[in-house]
Amino acid sequence: MTDSFEGIIGQRPAISVLRNAVSAPLPAYLFVGPSGCGARTAATRFAAELLAAGSEDPERHKRLAIAEEHPDFILFERNGPALSVDQAKEIVRVAMTSPYESNRKVIFVEDVHLAFSSAPMILKVLEEPPPTTLFILTAEEIPVGIATIASRCTRVEFEPISPKELVEQLVVSGAERENAAMIAEAANGSIDRATLLASDEAALDRWNAWSELQSVLDGSGSSAAEAVDRLLTMVDAATAPLQHRHEQESKDLDERAERFGERGLGRRSLEDRHKRELRRLRTDELLMGMTALGNAISKGVTNGSIDPPSGSRSLALIASASQDIRRNGNERLLMQRLFATLKL
Repeated sequence: MTDSFEGIIGQRPAISVLRNAVSAPLPAYLFVGPSGCGARTAATRFAAELLAAGSEDPERHKRLAIAEEHPDFILFERNGPALSVDQAKEIVRVAMTSPYESNRKVIFVEDVHLAFSSAPMILKVLEEPPPTTLFILTAEEIPVGIATIASRCTRVEFEPISPKELVEQLVVSGAERENAAMIAEAANGSIDRATLLASDEAALDRWNAWSELQSVLDGSGSSAAEAVDRLLTMVDAATAPLQHRHEQESKDLDERAERFGERGLGRRSLEDRHKRELRRLRTDELLMGMTALGNAISKGVTNGSIDPPSGSRSLALIASASQDIRRNGNERLLMQRLFATLKL
């Protein structure tokens, strides 16, 4: 039987906890770890094992859950900078419904550390969960506002994936060690991102374009705007293969719906997944660029081409912009403001 956890690297203690939990799961789990640590992948794989347990066709349940298409695996991602009250209401509503195909329902709430106004409502359903509903939540940290939510969950710690582990995984997969080192640095500790970059021949060009920004930015609005246009064009090109795959998946869905006489079957679920994947890819691309730019500035400070106070201020601005990008800020506006204020 397929092991859903196979291939997850750098999280051996966490995966051991989850393996042991499959046979007798508790009502709610909170995965805590930095962005890119693999918590989302682990959550999806854990849900796959939970939904497959005791079923007559476990492989089908696993396949659908891993693809985020299982009717009893419901994913909630924030639509803006925080999980909204409306989303929390929907979480409560869905939690109270019966499973469709499995003997349980798994609700996955991502970025619960950003559940500000919605936290009390989420807490209520965690305190009195339906017997057939399990919760998996992820958070990068535990702020005061969700401390009570955390106390209602079984906490599973995830560590940052080290560049060394990423490099070795990429080398095993066939990448040249020198390229693997660059990719590991660009991936910000994310194995999924590293794997994608390893298959992307233009990834190095995008990394270099960000690294060389200090040679084209002069503090003017025009140079900032030109650099933003160029980089966003490259980001658009990087998303093209994913959008092509999405178009093919939509076409395949329409063909299946036509064959079975149910037009629109699963359309909303597929479109929602496509939006999530595209948003994640664009965010990952921009964070990779911020990493490249930050590394270039750090090297400039080390070799004396950038004075330390200016370098320190610039790195702080980049860190702040990276957080704003994670919260789905306006890409163009954020980048223009950052590039115009950097002192390089």
